[in-house]
Amino acid sequence: MTTSPAPARRPSLPDRVRREVYLTRVSWAMQDYPSKAFTGIKRELRAEMTAAAAEVGMRQAITDLGHPRVLAEGYTAELGRRLPRYATGAAAAVLAVGALVYLAGAYATGTLDAIEAMGGGTVTTHPLGAVTTFTHTATELSVQTSMSWQGALMHGATAAVAFVLGSRLWRLLG
Repeated sequence: MTTSPAPARRPSLPDRVRREVYLTRVSWAMQDYPSKAFTGIKRELRAEMTAAAAEVGMRQAITDLGHPRVLAEGYTAELGRRLPRYATGAAAAVLAVGALVYLAGAYATGTLDAIEAMGGGTVTTHPLGAVTTFTHTATELSVQTSMSWQGALMHGATAAVAFVLGSRLWRLLG
């Protein structure tokens, strides 16, 4: 009578977490790789790691694969050229515009504090070309502004520059 091999056991929660952390680190390092092709690579790596973990344990399986960045560089070297990182560029653009919005809020807070220190009142300024009215009185605390084309241009240019630099868009040319 022949016996069939035992069904593969599911890795423990800590092993699954280790595996997914490793795969996330590989994913981050492989941003240059086309995402559709990487999905298959990630699936194969997960299966191979799970199979190896059943034999030698997840820690050893991860150690055998080496550093995630080195593994990713091996895959990206097969492409022949480096590709832009669009997700990184989008994140950089969002963070850059977010920094501008944060700075505008800090400016508004400082202006309102200065008005309060001078006894209250209303001040109209033109930061970045936008007409902005700050009011701080006993009954009102407000900031009213309207976006100007200069402000819109500055926000758009900031986002564009951050996207180009973050995504390394010039790689499309090479």
